[in-house]
Amino acid sequence: MLGKLFGGDTVKAISNVVDDMHFSGEEKEKLKLQFEEIQAKLKSKQMDINLADAQSTAGGLSGFMQRSWRPLIGMSCALAIFWEFVLSKFILFICGLFQYEVVNIPQLDMGTLMPLVMSLLGMGALRTFEKTKGVTK
Repeated sequence: MLGKLFGGDTVKAISNVVDDMHFSGEEKEKLKLQFEEIQAKLKSKQMDINLADAQSTAGGLSGFMQRSWRPLIGMSCALAIFWEFVLSKFILFICGLFQYEVVNIPQLDMGTLMPLVMSLLGMGALRTFEKTKGVTK
């Protein structure tokens, strides 16, 4: 959160303003170092927030949702794909086989669902790649 507000682009913009100002080379370097220290502190604070979030042992519904939102989204996508490409087709086949008239079977908006599924799969693949390269634990 803090990183977005005072992220690298903001610090770079401030550094560019410092470059344009009329300071001696030594003063400019000192100001740039101070901005870089601020940026490092902000990143450290954001990492502390992320760590506290990950170590949370909150109970109840909020704790469950905090720990389970990614698997829930993945399972929701899997169920939607299963419905759209397997179960609904199977139901239509069985109804056609026994000559039952089907008025309306719901269809899902796959144009919205598939980008979400692809991004989830892409992030999973990226995480696997990072682990194989030893970038993360």
